Amino acid sequence: MLEREVIQMRGFRNTIENGTITGFQFRIRLTNYRGIWLSMLRPGELTVDGEKYDPDKISWLIDNKEYSPKEMEKIGDIQWHPSDAVVVKVKKPGGLAQGYHEVSYYYRCIQCYLPPSINGDEAFARIPPRIEARKLLIV
Repeated sequence: MLEREVIQMRGFRNTIENGTITGFQFRIRLTNYRGIWLSMLRPGELTVDGEKYDPDKISWLIDNKEYSPKEMEKIGDIQWHPSDAVVVKVKKPGGLAQGYHEVSYYYRCIQCYLPPSINGDEAFARIPPRIEARKLLIV
């Protein structure tokens, strides 16, 4: 079930691999009313509590398969459906402390119905809306 907010409360937690906290994750929903192919999507900047995370520390979990932002640019046959939340996974040894965290993230996408002259990479250069939320992480 999707929540109204773009950055979902459900699913905001630390990630654990082999008994060690390796990072954290959160879920986001699509802001577009239509599904979008992964190649038409560009993940943007993530900031949590004032700390910025490089794209190489971020991956997206879509239909139980993990993709880096660079991989997504080349995938034209997998679609993010508007009724699904995507899990954004972030590598951060030790994860986040329990409590409230300021999360700011955005992604950019181009629309399939725009004319080709503005439907290229220059369309991604537009300033995207920033999605901000204050979320509670319970460890």
